Amino acid sequence: MRAQVHYQLDVVFAEPVRAVNQVLRLTPRGFDSQHVRDWQVSVDPDATLRRSEDAFGNLVHSCSHEGPMERLSVVAEGEVETSDAAGVVRGQIEKFPLDVFLRDVETTHADKLLREFVADRLAGEADPLARMHQLMEALHEACKFDATETAAPRPAAEVFAAGKGGARELAQLFVAAARADHAPARFISGFFLGADAPHGPHHAWAEVFVESIGWIGFDCALGYCPRDEHLRVAQGLDYWGAAPRRAAAFGVAKEQAETSLSVDLARQASWQDQQ
Repeated sequence: MRAQVHYQLDVVFAEPVRAVNQVLRLTPRGFDSQHVRDWQVSVDPDATLRRSEDAFGNLVHSCSHEGPMERLSVVAEGEVETSDAAGVVRGQIEKFPLDVFLRDVETTHADKLLREFVADRLAGEADPLARMHQLMEALHEACKFDATETAAPRPAAEVFAAGKGGARELAQLFVAAARADHAPARFISGFFLGADAPHGPHHAWAEVFVESIGWIGFDCALGYCPRDEHLRVAQGLDYWGAAPRRAAAFGVAKEQAETSLSVDLARQASWQDQQ
């Protein structure tokens, strides 16, 4: 799939703020099944964007705005070409040993109820890849996808107990469940480029390392592995390590944000089977 992507975030403050600092993870990196032909990030009011790379290899833009400010906008746009690799991620920059992705953090902590669920649903299945597919199917059935995202994703155990959650929450839930099964897992943020997206512009899924294959994505919200409609942008141990935008405002910080995503497809997607 070749697509021209235009993402826009508009933020309105309840009262003018004195200053705003932003960190933006809105720039995708290329790998074997994802090629970034052109991409740029801009902000309004204009500010100096400092591009860097964080600990996980994500491309990051940071900037500071001096106020008083009542609103600001962020635009990320460019041309990408993706191919369906059945969720397999190859050619991606890897900075850490696999043990890092087994680390237990508060947002992806698996409580007793979730651990028992994982053990019960995976009992009798020895193949590592089949276990993860089985886990995705089980969680997709157990937790309903809610397209309404909360201001911040709830911890995985809380989402599992509630039986429903947004894409970010279900991604964290899958990460927690996979780690409970001793599989290295990470959170992925990105965009869904398909015309039938059941949610807003932002999307999220998980990736698990499977021996003999490598990193493979699992979209617990949609119930299948990422396809060429998934544009991978950032990775982290949880949502906060891959969040598209994190900001601090000096003054009255209450804000209202609206996002939009337009995608102009150059050709139709083609599906492949996982090898």
